Amino acid sequence: MSRQRFEVRLARWVLPAALALGATVAAAVPIELVPGSVNMFRDTRGPNNANAAAGDRLQYGADIAGGSLGTWLTATYAPDGYADRISPCGPLAVSPNFCANSTRFDAGRLAVPWTLRFERAGEAALEVAAPSLAGAEQPVPFAASVTIGGSGTTPTMTWQVPAGFAPDAVRVNVFDRAALNVRGQADVIHVARLPGSAVSYTLPALLSSGQQLHTGGDYILGLSLVDTRGDPALYVAGSGNAQILRMSSASFNFTPLADGAPPQVYLPTVVDGTYHFEIGSVGPDATTFIDPLIAIGYIYAIGAGDPNFASVLLPAGIGDNWFDLLLWDGADYVDSGIDLQGGVAYDFGAVGVGRFAVRGIEAAAGLDPSDATAFVTGLTFVGNGRFTGTMTPIVTEVPVAEPGSLALVLLAVLALPGRRRSCARPQRCRTYCPGAGSSTA
Repeated sequence: MSRQRFEVRLARWVLPAALALGATVAAAVPIELVPGSVNMFRDTRGPNNANAAAGDRLQYGADIAGGSLGTWLTATYAPDGYADRISPCGPLAVSPNFCANSTRFDAGRLAVPWTLRFERAGEAALEVAAPSLAGAEQPVPFAASVTIGGSGTTPTMTWQVPAGFAPDAVRVNVFDRAALNVRGQADVIHVARLPGSAVSYTLPALLSSGQQLHTGGDYILGLSLVDTRGDPALYVAGSGNAQILRMSSASFNFTPLADGAPPQVYLPTVVDGTYHFEIGSVGPDATTFIDPLIAIGYIYAIGAGDPNFASVLLPAGIGDNWFDLLLWDGADYVDSGIDLQGGVAYDFGAVGVGRFAVRGIEAAAGLDPSDATAFVTGLTFVGNGRFTGTMTPIVTEVPVAEPGSLALVLLAVLALPGRRRSCARPQRCRTYCPGAGSSTA
């Protein structure tokens, strides 16, 4: 066969193949969305340590057929040309098809639908119109007074809905802080959609992701009060985010309770290492148990307008069961010389205190720093009201001021009726104890 005839035959085979390949690349199959899953809604998010953007947000996205891994998403608002930053989808343990992004809420960008753009390497980009945001002008309030009860890995959560708002539905999410998705956020390992009248929920032994809670695990309870676009029953039945018009998202850290824990413990929201509480009703006639993470000590403080602390009840059986009480002198926390015994309530007197600190949790106690139930504290208050205060962990040893500058405060505390300062621990009583094993009023 001549060289010329060979080249002609080769061209007849290669060129059509090359052209066909080029046509395939040019006409790449577009990204396929799960029908009816396109969504955009107002999400008013509280502080959290799940690494999710907090504040007033517009969340948008859809479910990607075959899985969302490798897909990127952005949104544009045509009237003013605003384009959100493109971000990767974050498939979840409960939904590998899940794809979402969010941008800050702007009341000036509600008039017309946004355009969502999905991109993935090797596939044609897909643009779709987001649903209308008419009716999302007002934010949804947060659930409050959230508690955990019951021992083991099937705890019961309770909450309160603020007066004046009736949600169409309630969504419960459980985040695992030990498992991060591709966006670096705590993964969702359980989701449940409940009727708007629900004020409690018991987590099942087998979560919707097929996983289970673990004793000592570091979890976040996400509670969303939802206003739907139409029939709330469709959302509760599992229609997904497409039915959401607006909602609030509050986050509360928890660890499954151990046997012997109080029957109901209030959960905190953790922000920058400080535990924030939003408890609607406290007072002198009932002990309020709060549920923080563990450290070598804690600082307790009321919020603006809250009643003072009347008493404190520290957990029993941790370390040597004794703790140091530090009082505020107007500039710093100083050692009062009073030792608190675990399991025995200490009364601050009729006026109470607005802040105090507890030290002396031994490192030898071996408590897991991520265990949110390792130091459950009981508090009473001098009057009825709310508790919006904080509990801040002391995670490093710092010098503690001696009581020379605290003479008046110390004398006032020691004069409280029926209270004695134990010196059973001479190694921790410093200069306050006249002798080992002695005590003083």
